[in-house]
Amino acid sequence: MVLVVALVVFTAVDDNSDDEDDDDDDDSQNESSSQNEQPPSAQQSQVTWRTFNDREGLFTVQFPSNWTPSNVAEVDRSGPIDSFFSSPGATGETGAEIEFIQYAQPSVFSTSQEALESEINTLQNDPTVTKFEIERPVECAMFILNGLQACSYIYEVRTTDGPNLAVLAVDAVAPDGTEYEVYYRSDFNSFQHYLPAAESMIRSFQTTGSGSDVTNFSLGGSSNTTRQQNSSSSSDDDFSLG
Repeated sequence: MVLVVALVVFTAVDDNSDDEDDDDDDDSQNESSSQNEQPPSAQQSQVTWRTFNDREGLFTVQFPSNWTPSNVAEVDRSGPIDSFFSSPGATGETGAEIEFIQYAQPSVFSTSQEALESEINTLQNDPTVTKFEIERPVECAMFILNGLQACSYIYEVRTTDGPNLAVLAVDAVAPDGTEYEVYYRSDFNSFQHYLPAAESMIRSFQTTGSGSDVTNFSLGGSSNTTRQQNSSSSSDDDFSLG
């Protein structure tokens, strides 16, 4: 701070066998039209889950196959890990993105709750922030990030030179001070829609050697067989974005 979609196929049955030959062309046209007019859920049925393996071998994360991974420019990186995943059609003002960060320096905070409370204080006192509202207060029981108990909160923010955003921030601090943070950002209308996928991505994030042995997809490399992933979601949280 997973959606598993079933494909439903409707088969037209012609009860009038005498007119079967005469209706072949019409049936073909109707079938084509029906396929083009499938509901969004059917059109999205080909979305699967891939394993992203960082080019430098620093981390892996599961992501939907229709999201786009990219690295932050080297001069702008916050640390050894600073990578984005963008939802389909994301423009910066619409759609969603999720950013995974491992900071270069050890955290000055001993707990992730302290880190997020400091972040909140910074946002509240930032003169470029014209709106800042906490929609879900800091909690520390919902997420495990890279094998560490993490804290998170959800907020709305608007800056003088940026769009209105809804943000989920998740932070974890390791015993040696290594700090990991994830930001899921979107426009208000997209936040709830992409939240379950974002939560699953957050829970799947692992630095090399921290857990599972998964290497299927590499930025700039090739992709192999994808796999589905289900995860509990907090997308029914009782808050209103707007």
